[in-house]
Parts: sequence; structure tokens; C-alpha cells
Amino acid sequence: MHRYINCIEHNSSEGQLVIGEKQTALFDCGMAFCADETINNVQNALAGRKLDYIFMTHTHYDHIGALPFFKNVWPNVQVVTCEAGAAVLLKDTPRKVIRELSLNAARINGVTRDLSYNDETFKADVIVKDGDKIPLGDITVEVLETPGHTRDSLCYFIPEMQLLLLNETPGVLMPDGMMYPCYLTSFNDTIKSIEKCRSIPYKYLSLPHRGIADEKDTDKYFEKALCANVNCRDFILDMKNKNHSEEKMLDLFRIEYYNETLISFQPIEAFLANARATIACTLKEL
Repeated sequence: MHRYINCIEHNSSEGQLVIGEKQTALFDCGMAFCADETINNVQNALAGRKLDYIFMTHTHYDHIGALPFFKNVWPNVQVVTCEAGAAVLLKDTPRKVIRELSLNAARINGVTRDLSYNDETFKADVIVKDGDKIPLGDITVEVLETPGHTRDSLCYFIPEMQLLLLNETPGVLMPDGMMYPCYLTSFNDTIKSIEKCRSIPYKYLSLPHRGIADEKDTDKYFEKALCANVNCRDFILDMKNKNHSEEKMLDLFRIEYYNETLISFQPIEAFLANARATIACTLKEL
């Protein structure tokens, strides 16, 4: 896997580089506050080659907040996402949220550098759909639509490397071994997406915010993901059956999931926004 390089600079950020014979691709570009360091990691890995593609797994700030800074360095890089993702990038409200959460993350991490940019930088260049293939020379990136975390969530499979790059729809495997459920738009879509990913003939998994998984983490990964998401659904339904208010449910959800490990990855503001979405979509699908 020497051509698959982890360029993540901070544990809450992203950035996985694949070097093809003819073209190169970065899967997510990470957080704005550590953009310079991530870019430096990518430049070192490229060793003089240009960056051709940035494949988005979804349009959240911790995955694409650094996009304007990457485009300053590689103005011709092609940003790849699905139709839903392309639509999100053009909307004022998501752009505002990306900016606000990026600035908050910088503050939390003690970063004072200038993070100003033009919102118009957030746009897609290549629109893909499920089953599309983009060649990088001797390897090919295959697109899998896997909604659940967001409606625009994409996973990618590189068959020549037997490598499946996951987004956060199945969940996020934390360093302490806990699988944190991350469905924000649909529990039902999440289960379907997990089954879809499980059917791919992969040998290696690249995990969000982690990179290549150890063999012990790959083993029964999707079974663990299914269990975590079902347990989350059932936890929310149990709170509903006990007639808890929305605020009480949110507080109990925080107590259940926002542990010391997750705190180092996700600010409380982002956690609460996601928790509200998870609770709301679960109740909607009753």
C-alpha cells in the first residue's frame, strides 16, 4: 500500500492520498485550521507531482474545510462529488456553517492564522453517481453512493488495490474500540449502505479519520457497525417510549456517547448539532 498515503495532520481532520501511474487523488482535504500542514504532507508525498483530484466523501467542514487553501496551491485540481454534494456546496447556509465551525475549531486548537477565503471556492468540478469509474492510470476509483451520514455520502473502491475507502455512514471507529454511530439523515439508508459496503470484495479498509485499518479492526467491521447503529436507534426509541422531551433526549444522548475519546475528535457544538439530527431522523422514520 505504498501508493496510499495517510496525510492526516490532526485526529479530527482528513486527507488520504492515492498515487496513480498517471494521476493523483486526495480523498477529502480536511480541516481549515491545519490546512497548511496537510498541504505540506501532500506535497511531500507527491514529490513534485501535481494533485489532480480531490474526491469528497461528504460535505462536512472537517472533511472539506481546507478546500480553498488546497485550491490556492493547486488551482486546477478537480473536485469530485455527487449531485447532492454539488448542490450543498452552492448553498449559502452550508457555506456559512462550514466557515463558522472551521473558525471554532481553529479557536479550540489555539490557531490564530488567517483563515479568510472566498466562499465561491466551494464548488464541484466533476459530478459522479453510483457505479461511475475514474481512472488514475493503472488504478481506478469506483464510486459508491452510501447515504445515511449525509445524503451526499460517497465511498470509493479501488479494485486493483482491493481498497475500500469508507465515509462516516457506517460509523466512526474510535481509538478506544468504540464504534460511534453517525447517521444524520436516515437510519434505514445507513443499514442499506453498510450492507452495500460489506458486499464489496475488499481486502483493505480505509477508515474515516484513521487511514488503513489494522487487521483486527477490519475483521467483522461491518457487523460491529450494524450493531452500533441498531443500538443507537433502539436507544432513541426507548427514550421516545419513555416520553422524554427533545431536550432531555439530547442530554441523555450526550451522556451516552460524548465520552473523553470523542471529545478529542469533535467539539461539543458539532456533536450536539449531529445528535439533534440523529434523533430527529430516527423519530421521523418510526
